[in-house]
Amino acid sequence: MGAVKPDKQRRRKNLMSKRLVYMVVDTETATLPFANEIAQGNSEMKKNIAIAKPVIYDIGWTLMYRDGTVFEKKQFLVTETFSVPAVFNTAYYASKRPLYLAMMERGEIECLPWNTIMEAFIADLEKCDYVGAFNSMFDFKKAIPFTELYIKKLYSPEYFECEKIQYAICERIAAGVKMENNNDFDKYHFVFRDGEYDLFDVWGLATDRLLNKKAYKEKCLELGMLSASGDYFKTSAEACFRYICSDWDFEEAHTALADAEIESAILAKILSKGKIDLGIGYFPFRTLGNPFQYVSEMPDGAKRRRFAKTVHDAYCEYCGLYSDEPKKRNKNFDKTMAKIELLREMMGE
Repeated sequence: MGAVKPDKQRRRKNLMSKRLVYMVVDTETATLPFANEIAQGNSEMKKNIAIAKPVIYDIGWTLMYRDGTVFEKKQFLVTETFSVPAVFNTAYYASKRPLYLAMMERGEIECLPWNTIMEAFIADLEKCDYVGAFNSMFDFKKAIPFTELYIKKLYSPEYFECEKIQYAICERIAAGVKMENNNDFDKYHFVFRDGEYDLFDVWGLATDRLLNKKAYKEKCLELGMLSASGDYFKTSAEACFRYICSDWDFEEAHTALADAEIESAILAKILSKGKIDLGIGYFPFRTLGNPFQYVSEMPDGAKRRRFAKTVHDAYCEYCGLYSDEPKKRNKNFDKTMAKIELLREMMGE
């Protein structure tokens, strides 16, 4: 069934107030307990499994008005994942465990069963007109639904059968087998249990309304804020928050509520520029174009040479040219090497 666009006359939940209410959600995820066993120390394999099979251990959200006023915020650790070392140890930020334990000791966060957390989550969803995240594709179409499935199976007699199936799938992911994407999803709604909620994506809105500007792109080139491949400008929540606050040393906490709070600030900045568009899409970072192309189209001069060096160095690092383990040569590697030579010409070398 294809996606259904939101009805403009759709009933608002917040009928007693003229103020629209927005929920901003953030999740921190681990993955299935056998991911480390399958990946055998290969970080790329483990990353691919973790992206495809995210299991939430930390979830946080805010409720806010259009002007950015946050009037409700919650954060929980998930008992079935955080309290199970075989699961939590697969998390990219597993080293933050002492931080969470300290938060629990201070009474700043509770570790509760998933279903208890979801009762609070749904109660707050019902207060909202719109719900979103910085990366709504990940949080609402992968992390929350897969965690829901995982924990449902965990408490069922079919768990071990399900685990065998997931193990085989993860082996294929680790081997580089392309998994089928479900492109026929409802991009306008988050459908969860018995509810359907209008969905927005902070990332897509931010790239379109805040970051797709010469000033931002040139700041990225000045500071080296490029993707790992060097092919894109950074558009993470951290990079966006740095830009809107002019705080170029800011570092994201990578805990759910702290991240939801900065994402709420980004949403407030977006809302200050007008009504948001609903819906999510793939690859919002592509909106800003390619740094190599941007530098190539600049007039010759000191700035161009400086920016060319930024892109050049990003490509060299990505290809491992100055490390003991250069990347394996392939079609993309050869294309990048050709760009490196052109950048050296732009740099006057």
